[in-house]
Amino acid sequence: MAATNQQVISPPTRVDELLGDSNIAEFLHTHQGAAAEIKAAADYLIKEKASDPVRALKKLLPSLSSNSVSIFFSYKKKDESAAKEVVGILRKLSAEKLKITYQAEFTNDIAGKKWRDQIQKAVKEANWFILLLPDPSDDWDWCLYETGLFEAQSSLGDRMICLHHPDTEVPNPIEGYHAVAATVPEVEKFLRMAMIEKNPIPGLSAINRAIEPDINGYAQSIVNAIRAPQKITIHEIFEPWVEIKIDGSANLSDWETIDQARIISANRAALTLFGFYQKPETWKELINEVIKIDSNDNRWRKELFHVIRRICTGRIFYPVQAVFKIANDKIYRPVVCAIDRDGKHGPINAYHITFTEEVGTIDSVNIPHRLMSLVTVLRFTFRFRWEVLEKYKTGTMTEEDVERMDNAMRRINVDAESRGISKEGAVISLFTEDKAKYVKKMYTEWYKYKNAEGSGELDLAIANKDTQTIQRILNNLLTMNQEFLEMASDRFSEMVSSNIY
Repeated sequence: MAATNQQVISPPTRVDELLGDSNIAEFLHTHQGAAAEIKAAADYLIKEKASDPVRALKKLLPSLSSNSVSIFFSYKKKDESAAKEVVGILRKLSAEKLKITYQAEFTNDIAGKKWRDQIQKAVKEANWFILLLPDPSDDWDWCLYETGLFEAQSSLGDRMICLHHPDTEVPNPIEGYHAVAATVPEVEKFLRMAMIEKNPIPGLSAINRAIEPDINGYAQSIVNAIRAPQKITIHEIFEPWVEIKIDGSANLSDWETIDQARIISANRAALTLFGFYQKPETWKELINEVIKIDSNDNRWRKELFHVIRRICTGRIFYPVQAVFKIANDKIYRPVVCAIDRDGKHGPINAYHITFTEEVGTIDSVNIPHRLMSLVTVLRFTFRFRWEVLEKYKTGTMTEEDVERMDNAMRRINVDAESRGISKEGAVISLFTEDKAKYVKKMYTEWYKYKNAEGSGELDLAIANKDTQTIQRILNNLLTMNQEFLEMASDRFSEMVSSNIY
């Protein structure tokens, strides 16, 4: 009996040998637009010493020429809703560059042998095989048929990926493959591999790097689909909002120390407000353009510092009253709306700040400073007249009314401080010499009723809830308020008519 000698052909060991295969060379000749990708894939397969680089590269050619990845998505019928949601997310994020085949889209007339033939064809052509295992209580024998089909024809350029519930143990036959637990960090890694990193299949460039700023949210969506939570609560903040962390906030020394606070999170409204597309690292970076608009007005930053310092020392605070202007001339006021801390009395981990548009605030940049100061003085004098004096000087006054009146006076005072006109000297300087002396006497009279030490007659009456004394004092102050309004109005008319600011 004659012996039969068969020639054993060794696989290519060099890129030029691999590209010299007749079928590959013909494909390369007719698809010059994918030449760089095909050569990169060949280089990868040779370097990784693929057992059959010719077969591996031939399988990659259609995807490399179409700049896409062919995927077969396997799942159990009862998990079809989750499968549809995950496939929809992946298709959207990849701009359809992930060419996904899955059973939900098979036409109704495919059944029996035709159905099996369709699965075999799709699995054979796939670069990736994604297996969905969302239920930790199921047994997974059903998945082994399709998994076996893919494994039987897979090559070095292929990937088998198992998306599974964190409590699901990956079946033994596929435990060596790429397992992705349905947690945000794990799904983020998967999305980075699939969309952002080079070589999702050998030779192919990144699918869609633009998703990176929002990758955490996309990962959460996939996790929610796989883990099917009973209830998803979405906390959506409509105001511009940032979350900052201040290291050693209990030991803040001055208002500029907040500049190095780290931005933990910021919603799109806040980033747009400050002119950013992506979140900056520090508070100073975030507000830098606002600072440039009016570098001399740091009142809002100083007030914010005092609010944060009082919060971190467990003290009552009054909201920030000062405002800032952005590039489109809109005016905003910062509000410290919440904190995160460890336990009821633990250290503060983060401060939440929103920014509220102040539609009633005057843009004073182009108004002469002294004139603006006088306008502000008049404004607060009017507020005191109608928010306090006229409101509480007559009628029956209750203890609750005393508290309301005290709060109104505190608000007016805090607002006045933020506008820089609460100091006696700043107000007196707005008047001519003869009137200035009279205003100074008014201040002397005012301090008898109310002062910083809290020892004035009105201070004590408020503390004692002495409504009769309070109303007597308010009527006395009404006369002083009327005189001052007349003087300030005359001075305003004089400054405007003579252009003396």
